[in-house]
Amino acid sequence: MESVSHSDIVPSRPVTFTAPVSHQSSPHKFSKADNFDPRKHGDSLPGPANLDRKLRQFASMGYTVLVRPEEFENHILPDETRSLLRDPDPSIVKQIRRECLFRRREKPKPTENDVGEFFVGLIDRHSLCPKHKATLSRFKPAKNDRTKAKVDAALYVKEEAPKDSRPDWVRCRLFIEFKRGGTSLDPYDDTKLDGPESKAQSRVQVQAQLTAYAHNVFLYQHRAWLYSLFVNGEEFRVMRWDRSGVIATKKMNYFEDAKFLIRFLSYFDALTAVGQGTDPTATLIGKDSRLYELMDKYAEDSDSDMDHADGTVVPKPPTGVPSRASSPASQSTPSHPHATRSKARDAAKAPDDRPAPPFPPSEPPPRGDIDPEELTVPIEGEDPRVFRYVRRKFAESIKGDWPRYILLVGDDERVFLVGKPVFSSTTMFGRATRGYIALDVKSGRFMFLKDSWRPFYVGVEPEGVYLEKLLGIEDEDAKRDIHVPRPFRHGDVGEQRGFTAAYAEWLAAQAEKAAAPLAADGRSSNESDAIEDPLPRGFAAEEERLTLQSEAPSMSEAVDERPASPLPPRSLLGKRSRDDFDTAADTASDSEEQPVSQLHQDSTTEPEQPSYRLYTHYRIAVLDVCLPFSEFTSSKQLVLLILQCMATHFRAYQHLRLLHRDVSAGNVLILPCLFKQKGGALKVKWRGVLTDWELAKVVPLDPLSEQSARQPERTGTWQFMSAAYIKYHPRRPVVVADELESFFHVMLFYAVRYLRSTIPDVANFIFDYFDAHATRNGVRGCGHLKSSVMRGGSLVDSEAILFLNADGTPNGHLNVTIAALLKLFKARYDVITWKEQQARTAANAMPTSSAIGAPTGANDNGGGDVSPSMEEEEESDDIPSAATSRPKSASALTAPTKQKQSIKEAEDDAEKLSTHQVAMDLIADACRLERVQQLEDMPQGPWPTADTVPDRCPPSHDSRERMLVHMEASLLSTVDDAPQRKKIKTEASEPSELRTFPSRAKTTQHATEPGFERHGGTSRGRGREMAYPGQ
Repeated sequence: MESVSHSDIVPSRPVTFTAPVSHQSSPHKFSKADNFDPRKHGDSLPGPANLDRKLRQFASMGYTVLVRPEEFENHILPDETRSLLRDPDPSIVKQIRRECLFRRREKPKPTENDVGEFFVGLIDRHSLCPKHKATLSRFKPAKNDRTKAKVDAALYVKEEAPKDSRPDWVRCRLFIEFKRGGTSLDPYDDTKLDGPESKAQSRVQVQAQLTAYAHNVFLYQHRAWLYSLFVNGEEFRVMRWDRSGVIATKKMNYFEDAKFLIRFLSYFDALTAVGQGTDPTATLIGKDSRLYELMDKYAEDSDSDMDHADGTVVPKPPTGVPSRASSPASQSTPSHPHATRSKARDAAKAPDDRPAPPFPPSEPPPRGDIDPEELTVPIEGEDPRVFRYVRRKFAESIKGDWPRYILLVGDDERVFLVGKPVFSSTTMFGRATRGYIALDVKSGRFMFLKDSWRPFYVGVEPEGVYLEKLLGIEDEDAKRDIHVPRPFRHGDVGEQRGFTAAYAEWLAAQAEKAAAPLAADGRSSNESDAIEDPLPRGFAAEEERLTLQSEAPSMSEAVDERPASPLPPRSLLGKRSRDDFDTAADTASDSEEQPVSQLHQDSTTEPEQPSYRLYTHYRIAVLDVCLPFSEFTSSKQLVLLILQCMATHFRAYQHLRLLHRDVSAGNVLILPCLFKQKGGALKVKWRGVLTDWELAKVVPLDPLSEQSARQPERTGTWQFMSAAYIKYHPRRPVVVADELESFFHVMLFYAVRYLRSTIPDVANFIFDYFDAHATRNGVRGCGHLKSSVMRGGSLVDSEAILFLNADGTPNGHLNVTIAALLKLFKARYDVITWKEQQARTAANAMPTSSAIGAPTGANDNGGGDVSPSMEEEEESDDIPSAATSRPKSASALTAPTKQKQSIKEAEDDAEKLSTHQVAMDLIADACRLERVQQLEDMPQGPWPTADTVPDRCPPSHDSRERMLVHMEASLLSTVDDAPQRKKIKTEASEPSELRTFPSRAKTTQHATEPGFERHGGTSRGRGREMAYPGQ
């Protein structure tokens, strides 16, 4: 077979995604299991390893490419290492054939243990991998590994092989999984044309097991790719894993023909660690290294560390050190550096007669060595002190035996030291984001470092580019309002790309070339038929209607004219769903009113398996180490922090026409900042930070521009998406109103968890509102509770929900703010519903002068008849300038009424959500006022202080287990002919012992949503006959 260079397969520049808009997959599909992980929203829930594995069996579907052994050698192995392939000694091939374990008829059929011991012995007896040692580890997990995974065996460099029969995930070079044989234990079907994965439960569980082991290796190591072996009785597969998928060989019998197995093991044995897939920009730090000691020194408390509490007054910085702390009238700047640099420098310069850090034999020396004299270089203009919480977070990350690494970031390969990630994605495939509290060696400053795999497509910019653009806005008011992490270094990591996706694209291109002559002859092929799409490319948005001229920038986004990559046919990549597109006109119009004939059309097909997505490795280090949003100390502070995040979003749209598109609980943070006070002292003030701009997109000035997807998948966070966006994708783009609704959902999420309220069961409410879903024709839609709150305009479950003060009285400020926002959202959904009805009738059944009804579920406690009167206080510098332009005599804060609205009035209220201004003014009014005229049963009083409570959601709450029930019922076949396992393993590591959940419960239909089944609700709601799956 002709050898193909990787340079012909992997693009060196971003590619253009050329599929129709309907060919983009969605964050709404069930396989997006990580969308239900509470850790994504800032929780520190460790999560049961067994549950993680069960979820991975769905998240790993649709990412596999099967190849023949000769294709693996000539296409998959890197060009520069193919010369290491050697034909084996024929005598060894014959000897292995004679040793066939499965031909000994006098014995019972070999067990999994027999297969493992025989195969490992085979490698040792014939010296198939002489520089490495195969070690069995099927009975004991690695110490301190919460997953308790016990991979059957692994290859290690001989000097590093563990001697305690436990896996060493830090030094594992290749893992091996054994099964006793049989189709029921093979995760792949070589004969399937529409994708190799099987949906039989036993086979899916094996696939999940393999994915879990690969994920563990990538978690403990820094890798570009990973090899593994799957041995199922007398058959085997070689597998190559990366963040975009897995490439596996078709099964072969290693007794009948061991040539390929021997060639691969000999080849692998000759590779360096980098050739085996380890990341050359990441170096493991040995425990006897000076850098290891340096990290320990920087983790020690310092007397100069500052308290980060909001309102704390701290002394001036040391004499001679410039400070970037600002007056309240200018942009604040946080301070996070270290104050004991000289002590650490002395440790680095101390004589060291100990051996160098242990690195594998014949490996190149580690990169990133630092001259101790360079530790004296501070970052210009930065306070050398550090907030106490930052150092403690760093100290926590290097506790225990978690491996520490040198990571290089940016074009100049700036050196950072990291320990355990403070956040790590639970899925193997995708962006695989990991976040670290990192130490910049040269400056001795703590920073936040994010390591991820970003989409590699034209028009999808790295996050650091968006942050630089935001911080480069010159308008002074905007500078004061914009609170985003400040990038220090960022860039792609070498030329590390997701090879699996690139190879799938290349295979698709080859298939299209082969199909071209057939098409010219009038014949058909599976490949040419597969790329036909019956769905329209989309619809043109109506002309924008902006109420504020200032929100329109003067320049449009430049168009990248780089050549496009070919679109893979569905026969190779699996069908791409019509679910949730990412168009060039995405957010093209602020107006909610799309063409009515298409607005009411929602998705009616089940989102299918994910298509391959091209990624490139990316790292960014930012100067700011933030606090989680759950650290807010009062209801007023929560509302104010949300307002500051909204102001950042507003300025991004106003000056750059940039929409964030992933406003969620995990993407809002708190940053303590230093402000100059009279007399020179500094005061700590907290600011709400909007982070993770990876999914942001510039809105074209021309709302009628043709719609086209930028990438195969548009990810997001299901729980915080607007009800309208969930229902109407992919027919309508994300608009400002959707983002404002997402901010509301985030505020509600934190309020119900950390503030007193009348909600009796917070865990169930969170699941009902944020995680539960309705299903129509197999498509997951918005949950009943979120939809009813948005459409009804009142925060009502079985009864009105009120937030309370410590003495049990209603928190009138927060309740009125929520009610006023819901009034606007209700108007929006009233208009949408009215236009749906208009589109479904031949005549105008609802003239504009008709009334559209009172708020559904409104009551005296949740809404209100009385418009509050306000008292103005001195305008605070905490209020963004974007929300202070209105005259003080006017107020946006009004309570909703029960009076019927005409459609014109509803349209006027809905129009207020087409820009940020009214929502920001409303919240700003609430924050500025010390007194609000409450409803009759709500006494007057100022905002309560320090009214937060411990998390009302119990630590055991994990919505993923409930969602898993429906995933299993929807996506798995009941076929499972695997007999009982003979090998003893624990629940966390063996698929046969994974707990089986009952099938999901079906519920009655909701009158306002015909054809929908609701899943994941409770029986508390009025008129809601719902039950949690599994209860």
